[in-house]
Amino acid sequence: MATHSMGRKREEEATPIFDIPRLDNISIDGKADDWGDRGFRVELLGNANGRVKPAFDFDALFRLGWDERGLLLLVKASAAAYDEAKQGNELWEKDSVEIFYSPQRGSPDVVQLVVSPGVDPQCPKLRSILQDGRKSEALKKTKVTATALRTKTANGYTLEVLLPWGNFGIKPETGRELAFQIYINDTGGAERFQALWYPIPNAHESINMHRVRLSGKPSPPVKAVVFAEYDRFRRVRVDVAGTMELLGKTITLKGDGRELGSARTTPENGRAGAKFVLPMPPQDKAYGPLDLFLEGQLLKTISLPDLQQARAKAFMEQRLDFNPSVFPGPGFPKCDFEQPSYVEDLIGPYTLTTTFYDADYNPVATAEKPGRYGAVVEIKTGDGKTFRRLRTLFRTREKLDGGARENITGPMQFPKETGIHPTVVREQKFSVNSYLKSLLDGSMSPCMATPALMAALYETKPGAKNAGVSGDFLARDRQWWVGLKRKLAGADKLYRKPFVCPEIVKGKPATMLHKGTLKAAGMKPDATKKIDALLRQWSADTEEPFAVCVARHGVIVLHKAYGRRNGKAMTVDTKSWMASITKAMSGTVMMMLVDQGLANLDDPVSKYLPSFRDDKVATPLTIRHLYTHTTGLQRDCGDDPSDFDDVIAGYYPYMPVGKRQEYNNAGAPIGSKIVEIITGEALPQFYKRHLLEPLGCANTDVTNSSGSYWGGARSVPMDIAKFGQMLLNRGSYGNKRFMSAETFQQMLPVRLTRILGPDTSVEWGIGLIWFEGEGLGKGSFGHGAASSATLRIDPEHDLVIVMCRNGPGRNFAKYHSQFLGTIVENMAG
Repeated sequence: MATHSMGRKREEEATPIFDIPRLDNISIDGKADDWGDRGFRVELLGNANGRVKPAFDFDALFRLGWDERGLLLLVKASAAAYDEAKQGNELWEKDSVEIFYSPQRGSPDVVQLVVSPGVDPQCPKLRSILQDGRKSEALKKTKVTATALRTKTANGYTLEVLLPWGNFGIKPETGRELAFQIYINDTGGAERFQALWYPIPNAHESINMHRVRLSGKPSPPVKAVVFAEYDRFRRVRVDVAGTMELLGKTITLKGDGRELGSARTTPENGRAGAKFVLPMPPQDKAYGPLDLFLEGQLLKTISLPDLQQARAKAFMEQRLDFNPSVFPGPGFPKCDFEQPSYVEDLIGPYTLTTTFYDADYNPVATAEKPGRYGAVVEIKTGDGKTFRRLRTLFRTREKLDGGARENITGPMQFPKETGIHPTVVREQKFSVNSYLKSLLDGSMSPCMATPALMAALYETKPGAKNAGVSGDFLARDRQWWVGLKRKLAGADKLYRKPFVCPEIVKGKPATMLHKGTLKAAGMKPDATKKIDALLRQWSADTEEPFAVCVARHGVIVLHKAYGRRNGKAMTVDTKSWMASITKAMSGTVMMMLVDQGLANLDDPVSKYLPSFRDDKVATPLTIRHLYTHTTGLQRDCGDDPSDFDDVIAGYYPYMPVGKRQEYNNAGAPIGSKIVEIITGEALPQFYKRHLLEPLGCANTDVTNSSGSYWGGARSVPMDIAKFGQMLLNRGSYGNKRFMSAETFQQMLPVRLTRILGPDTSVEWGIGLIWFEGEGLGKGSFGHGAASSATLRIDPEHDLVIVMCRNGPGRNFAKYHSQFLGTIVENMAG
């Protein structure tokens, strides 16, 4: 703990403080006239990398001040086009201003204000969302408030905001520090651009915000942003973009106590720009902090990313291919990276050594018969490092003729040379359609998906039943690789016994969902009618269909669908995207192993995954890190690739494990590889056998553990409610026990002091987070979802609430709280 405290103290001492002045006579009216040139001024904003857009396309600046009422903010923005969110719950995704502030850096109390300015002709009024993230009980007794007004300008808007001191119960006085950050979002162009004043992207905890101090005088204005990168790791590039008042001025770049270059700013897309090119530093030495001086005055100090870390991160993204991956004859194809010269720039000269395995896991030198093969490719560098990649290959019976590839049209029919029976293609249309979808949505590259599909179809005999997601071609390919990886790691000998779960127990069964009276559910006589009336009103006021299941004391209070999807009436059996609610499932799966002593949350990942065995890491990665988003990874990905853990392991020595919490979709996928190496079951099959089928969740498909845009669960309200009831029962459902109550207790959120230090306010569980408030009882939990699907489990009221949907839709923010509140209001007693 002392190490965390000292590290946090040194970090805080190194963090700059920005002074903001007291301003009198400021009227919050959406006009800038009474500001004059006052306030702490940030006159140019770039994105997280320091990039700026052309001024004629998008420009934004802001000022800060304070008075006895609160923190004062002035924003000016202009853009070539505006595109504001049509749905109130999605304001932040389109043109908007996002503001986060806290009474001090490191405080658990945070307030977020999102403002959609109302300059899009289709959304002509200012709209805002005020999120109360205050944790202190005393503060939560008062309502959070803010004032925001704007005026339109020729091609943009002026926005004024007052953030009252009363939100934090503080008295303003000179010298007091606050924490503050701001995004100004532009989506009117081809892609979303976030201009930000924020030291750490995508981390909204106050410890990661800028420090601002109430003062009598402002800090010098910020007039430039800097973009610095390793340009294909062959040179260092530093680009400066400044306001036009810097035009024609000389900027000098210094580092290591010497001048590295100077340049006079020239016009560039409505900015004053200057560029510097430096040679790459030697492998064992990086540039220290680089100082940019504007005619002798310090303009900006920047630090380049850690060179080896940047190389390792770029290497993770490099694609290794076999050409072709579907081949005829006994000779295996050659493989290499798509950009071999670039890979050499990243890791130095390398050699590839490939071991091939047949369908029965035997190492082979040639492909003697048609069918599935696996290639284990070792990438060895000159400094002794070894990386691994895994690829599926498929050998056809004969060489495809010249037009064979063009024959795959209309009703899917593979050329006879492949050896795939035409009846199988028709019968296994689920796998074929899944393949086509994977190509269309980009979730699987053709070089990986094609041989996996061909191998699965070749191995299938006519008359076989379509197995759905848990047995499609990707799941079968994944299962094959689980077997080989276990054999190579020796896990097949270490974990010999089949995994058995749930356990069938005797005695009084745990509560199961069932029909019953409202009295038995502990609800008022007209509860169902009132909840249904609100949901019908919601459905009439939105374009997004949804389905719900509400249960109390195990009794189903309401199970109904609303609206239309794709021209058809929504039903309770229409599957919806559960998104990150999948993380609650993946956390449950891991805890099932913990319950049987097969894993421990504080075990290092390297105990199970050989590719993570690296003695040079500062903080070993544990299973707990994976599920609390403290891995140091910033990736949004699924775990479908069989070498996902190998790819991430190459970056392991550079992962800032346990330094901060950053929500991502990479931790649980690593956990899924641990589940597979221990049990020998690929994740889709594991979910089906040990969670979904035992719970009676017949309408749920799970492709991976992250819930990212590449996959996750697709389900219906009753299935998710059964899962929620099992968690409400602390690990049991009927006569089936998935884990003990003591093990379940370890799933619940706790303050992450043992990971992030004693100053943290972050509370997180193993796939679960708290959801208290909105009328729900203390200790309510569940998980959120990008699709706005809902899972709320309220032990105090013995309540499970589920809503399945694919997106928030219009007026989500207006009705969702009313939905929860109506349920609570209609509980009897």
